[in-house]
Amino acid sequence: MAGQSIDIDAAGTAKDENELARMHRLKTGALIKASVRLGALSTGRATPEQLQSLDTYAGCIGLAFQVKDDILDVEGDTAVLGKQQGKDLSLNKPTYTSLLGLEAAHQRLQALYEEGVGALSMFGADADRLKAIAAYIIDRKH
Repeated sequence: MAGQSIDIDAAGTAKDENELARMHRLKTGALIKASVRLGALSTGRATPEQLQSLDTYAGCIGLAFQVKDDILDVEGDTAVLGKQQGKDLSLNKPTYTSLLGLEAAHQRLQALYEEGVGALSMFGADADRLKAIAAYIIDRKH
């Protein structure tokens, strides 16, 4: 709720990268983090170290989801996206592409993916599904 409220109020305002990240961590990031954490807690075996690694993964991937969404708003096809391409720009919403530029947004997306997947190293092959979700998020077309 807090992230959505910030998002609504953000239209037409300047945000720096930290403010933008905070907004998205409170939106998509919070949802992904809760999902990953609840899955781990439901096993009854997750250690504090494992939970911290999963939180890092979820935080990175949640933010990567939003960076990709901002990239798709610039590069995507309206028919594939299911929403008007360029909508964020037309609403004057702060985005990673407007703040960093398209190329730097792509670089940020890749860095978030690598950090998130790297946080799963202690799990070995047990984290393959989480890695696949991360790959889908950064490769998605809609």
